[in-house]
Amino acid sequence: MESSGRQQELHRLRRDNRVLALLASVVWAGAAALGLLNVYVHPPTIASSLMPTTTASSLPPTTPYNVGSTLVTTPVTTSSESQNPAESRDNREKTDQPDQNTQTATTEAVAKTTLAAKPLPDKDTLDPPPLIIAAGGDVLGDRGVGAYIDRRGGQAVFDYVRPFLETAQLAFVNLEGPVSDKGARASWKEYTFRARPALIDGLVHAGIDMVSLANNHALDWGPSALLDTFTRLEQAGICYAGAGKDAKQAASPAILVTPAGTVAFFAFTNILPGGFAATKSSPGVNPLLTETKAMRTSIGTWRKKVDYVIVSFHWGTEYKFSPDALQQQLAHQAIDAGADLVLGHHPHVIQGLEVYKDRLIVYSLGDFVWDHYSRETGETFVVRAHIPKTGLPSAEIVPVYLDEQTGVPKPVENDAAERILHRLQVLCADLGLELMVSGSRAWVGHNPAAAAE
Repeated sequence: MESSGRQQELHRLRRDNRVLALLASVVWAGAAALGLLNVYVHPPTIASSLMPTTTASSLPPTTPYNVGSTLVTTPVTTSSESQNPAESRDNREKTDQPDQNTQTATTEAVAKTTLAAKPLPDKDTLDPPPLIIAAGGDVLGDRGVGAYIDRRGGQAVFDYVRPFLETAQLAFVNLEGPVSDKGARASWKEYTFRARPALIDGLVHAGIDMVSLANNHALDWGPSALLDTFTRLEQAGICYAGAGKDAKQAASPAILVTPAGTVAFFAFTNILPGGFAATKSSPGVNPLLTETKAMRTSIGTWRKKVDYVIVSFHWGTEYKFSPDALQQQLAHQAIDAGADLVLGHHPHVIQGLEVYKDRLIVYSLGDFVWDHYSRETGETFVVRAHIPKTGLPSAEIVPVYLDEQTGVPKPVENDAAERILHRLQVLCADLGLELMVSGSRAWVGHNPAAAAE
């Protein structure tokens, strides 16, 4: 009874927050129309077929002036299979989106204090806020991690790293394999993964808004498990890219609106088992081998419609600490086409960062939730990147080590942090980037925390 009462109270609070969001939006729009607010306004540009609807997940207060934000997602509906309402994100209702090939998310301001609590800055000193994105690497929900989820639940997987993810405007990981209890195992593959459905609870708990499904394990349990994964993510309010019910959807970006502006998020895989590519009539992943014209065209098209373009690549050679020539070529071409940030994964070890034409590239984030066998494969990090509309990016690096048996990520300090950061510092230097290390953290560019003091 106590749990039921708590759940009812949470639902009431979320309903009240949605009402506050609507009222805040109306007040803000009216004040702007009357010229009473001298603030920067940059309305998102979304294709006319993308109609925002009402599935919500909370983001922490990352917008200026002590104003919080609520992320409203409208993922693509790809399966009519019903799910247990208890598995949905906050058990909130969702409606179908007219465009079946793109996911959309919007944010609305929710006043956590009155606007008078902090004076608005003068319009001459107000710059558009940077996009703050937190990213981790490959997430497994099988083997040792799956056994841990069976014992402790999905939320426990991300408990230690949650503070570094949920405080960003957008949090991302690569979801390595389907999250489902359906399908038939691809017995011809040496390694096949299927995450426990409870992993979704962990993603929601950690504040993860966006996942890539473009990888070499997405179809390990066949089309039915992948389609089920789409449904579970949609019902949880988590956006995805890099896979779809057909090739058109798999190649489409997820669209999110953050306090910093609208984001188009692409995902590609350069690691492609036979039969994994989506077709005109079958589900699968979004491949990118050597022909990059379609990628460059898509990025360029969306560059004109949104404020930020982020590109995720599943690429590289396993257990290799340096990016190969193809990784660098693809990253540079993505930025030349208009990408603001490139995030890489797959090698199971960390690789260096590079700044190319004032844009940040993270070649390999390493594993993020994964049981492993060596010190090197357990070393990883969370990158918290600040991406401004103009000028150089900056980033904070939070060193993390994975438990050998359970794969649970935990931030580390002192000697353990120094070892990871020193390795990453050397790898970055090889790519022409100076990584500044101070204590148990490292930074690209300026230290945002120090600048705020």
